Amino acid sequence: MKSRFTLWTLAVVLTIAVLWVSLFVMDPFPPRRIVVATGQPDGTYDALGREYQRRLRREGLTVELRRTAGSVENLDLLRRGGVDVAFVQGGIYQPAEDPQQRLRGMAAIYREPLWIFYRGKPIGDGLASLAGRRLSIGAPGSGTEAVARALFDALGLSTGGANVVRLTSAEARRALEEDRIDAAFFVASYADVNVVALLHRPDVHLLGFTRDVAFARNFRYLTPVRLDQGLLDLKVDLPRQEVTLMAPAALLLCRESLHPRVVEQILTIARDVHGAGSLIDAPGRFPTREGVDVPLHDAADSFLSRGESLLSRVLPYWALRWFLQMRLLLLPLFAVWVPLFGIMPMLLNWRGNRVLQQLYAALRDAEAEVATAGGEAALRDVIVRIEALRKRIEALTQRLPLKHQRDLYHCRLHVSLVLAEARERLTRMVQQPF
Repeated sequence: MKSRFTLWTLAVVLTIAVLWVSLFVMDPFPPRRIVVATGQPDGTYDALGREYQRRLRREGLTVELRRTAGSVENLDLLRRGGVDVAFVQGGIYQPAEDPQQRLRGMAAIYREPLWIFYRGKPIGDGLASLAGRRLSIGAPGSGTEAVARALFDALGLSTGGANVVRLTSAEARRALEEDRIDAAFFVASYADVNVVALLHRPDVHLLGFTRDVAFARNFRYLTPVRLDQGLLDLKVDLPRQEVTLMAPAALLLCRESLHPRVVEQILTIARDVHGAGSLIDAPGRFPTREGVDVPLHDAADSFLSRGESLLSRVLPYWALRWFLQMRLLLLPLFAVWVPLFGIMPMLLNWRGNRVLQQLYAALRDAEAEVATAGGEAALRDVIVRIEALRKRIEALTQRLPLKHQRDLYHCRLHVSLVLAEARERLTRMVQQPF
């Protein structure tokens, strides 16, 4: 009984040990909930965040959205661990600001042009013509502000004067419509509500880049985007003439620790949302690694090269999460219990044979003592021990498997034989004391 208890105790301890090791060796469980940094209210990132949230909820992943000023704040939140995923404008990430390399790229998902709207007479000599005018270069912490400052610095223009203000997209649009500023910068999708509203105003013009190749060579994260006349709205002919803009890519970034299955699920949604293309992006171009200036997450690298893993392809997220949890529980079962049940018959057989050997060894010793007992007291002591041995065998018949019952009954017969011999000799001693 004690050895059986020890065996089961060992099995339980091994199971706990395998579970403990599995928690460190295997991937952690995919989370139920993630936090995503988007952007300004009613902006493109905000709208995309809601779309991703809706689609991921159907798959069993809860998404909390965090509205921010824009890409710069999103990067800061990612570095500090305040969010798990963020929409970020390309060109904002600086490796020196991420010395521990905690951030990872997932994919570029579309191009978002830099729109520069201005009031007054049409101008054709580019950014330099805006010097000295009242400008909004984007909200503090936004990607618009970052790219505007970079372009102005390259041209030797200042963004620190009293004529330069930093407004949100909605505020800049209203200020431009009310003639409180002369020009405003926006990095946004062509479908952004503020961009669409300003494109329709006859008193507001769109500034193009005449040196697009030069800007693209100097700013690797910017690519030229040509808007043909009428491309955005054939009915009202927008834009009213061909214009070339510069566009960074919109990126999905995450923390290095984000679970690979979450990365795959988000990229699957990104493919569904952006894969069809748009008026300025060709079908099948996005999501892509092209334009991602942040080290790729391993799972994103695999997804963009070979597609999602087999499990992610055939299982929805909630089922995948359940499967991975079950895998952790099933591992100890197969690692400990299956082998244990395989060797259990051998162990029980060995234990039964060992018990029988011990019984016969004790019986042999008792038989020898019966033959050599020098007196009545010594013989009575041997008889007591033989009777105890018989009781022990009777108890074992209730515990050992059926396989050993025949051997136990044989042993009981042999014990009875030796006991009878001992009693017979004792009787002779009593009748013939000398």
